[in-house]
Amino acid sequence: MTQTDWPSKVTARVADALRARRKELGLSAQDVTDACAALGYPIPRTVIANLESGRRASVDLAEFLVLAEVLGVPPITMLFPLGTAPAIEMLPGREVSMWDAVAWVTGELWEAPESPAQTLLNMFREHGILVMVASRSRQMGEEKRREAALARDPEHRAKFLRMVAEFDRIHAQDIQALRDWRARMREQEVVPPALPDEFAYLESSESAQ
Repeated sequence: MTQTDWPSKVTARVADALRARRKELGLSAQDVTDACAALGYPIPRTVIANLESGRRASVDLAEFLVLAEVLGVPPITMLFPLGTAPAIEMLPGREVSMWDAVAWVTGELWEAPESPAQTLLNMFREHGILVMVASRSRQMGEEKRREAALARDPEHRAKFLRMVAEFDRIHAQDIQALRDWRARMREQEVVPPALPDEFAYLESSESAQ
């Protein structure tokens, strides 16, 4: 295999994913073009056709990202199609398991050496977990509140209210953990990510500090 074979294989994988997903969604090449334009980055129909036919040997990063959004797929799955082969040429002449290739891109490959970039990625990943946990405890508390409001039997209502109190306690702990983590990020001169609407009040309190 020559060194020039690898980039063409990368492009071919993107093209194959584009064709398969487009057909799965019942979209024409023009439909994809129109959707790209609606996102603010027009990709001519001829480009779509040439990619799928193999006449176009490359795809730029902007096209790749917009196409993934239009097709409704994670971009990584267009580069490394999980479930289609046990291994793949991740870099020229370097074949690894398909999952290791995905994990390399997402920063989850355990063999990867620790670096500032890896540390930063882990920090944001932990933030995402804390947001998810806090959101879940809030949802569970609200669910039990609804059940308590609908309960006719006093004993059942009391049981649900006890559960509400417990979930409220857990949620308060989850929120404090999220606050602490965001404070830690700022102490390291890292700008925390925007929070979902349900926790927007935390950003307001942070800006007041």
